[in-house]
Amino acid sequence: MIPKKKLERHQQKIRNACSLCEGEGCSECEPKRSRAAKYAMSNIPTTYWDLAWGDFTGDQKFKELISEKLQNIENVYDKGESFLFSGVHGTGKTYAACCILKMAIVHRFSANYIAMQDIVNRILSKSLDTYKVLEELIDIDFLVIDEFDPRWVFPSENVEQIFGEALEHILRTRFQNGLPTFLATNTADVDSILTGKFARSFKSLRSQYLTIIPVGGKDFRRNG
Repeated sequence: MIPKKKLERHQQKIRNACSLCEGEGCSECEPKRSRAAKYAMSNIPTTYWDLAWGDFTGDQKFKELISEKLQNIENVYDKGESFLFSGVHGTGKTYAACCILKMAIVHRFSANYIAMQDIVNRILSKSLDTYKVLEELIDIDFLVIDEFDPRWVFPSENVEQIFGEALEHILRTRFQNGLPTFLATNTADVDSILTGKFARSFKSLRSQYLTIIPVGGKDFRRNG
């Protein structure tokens, strides 16, 4: 969840930067404020709100691929395209995924960003209705699941069973209904993320519905 104060200050910054109304609000800056509110509702991290994909300096083949998808976002939805971005930390996987969500929002699609850890926590929480959690993720037009890595699945047969069944249901339902789904992982062996029968199920699903995109380059978040 995006802190309310972050959204308010970002929206005020947009108004203050507007040369037409100088902070009063006008037809030039209000659409930008509205988009920011939609970014917040979609849980897109604030770090990525103002980042343009044209400024991306990482893997150029990856940049070209994402640029093509951004220019044809409605085709991505109509075809039900789904991708798994695989690469080391800091190569731009989240950057790309968030730019896709922002473009989807501009084209009036619903969108949601969620980390795998949050899915695990929400599914296992006794204070939440698991069915409601699943339906929220299934109904979104464009869904990003970030940090899709095995470290969030606790070494417990019971946890693996509950989470594995829920995640399989989310992915299978979205894939079979042609809803664009983007996974981002730091794990090279994507078939090792889940275990047991769920590993076999995920391998089957991703081979049928997911296009795996290796993302090269070094961690540009590190200095030097």
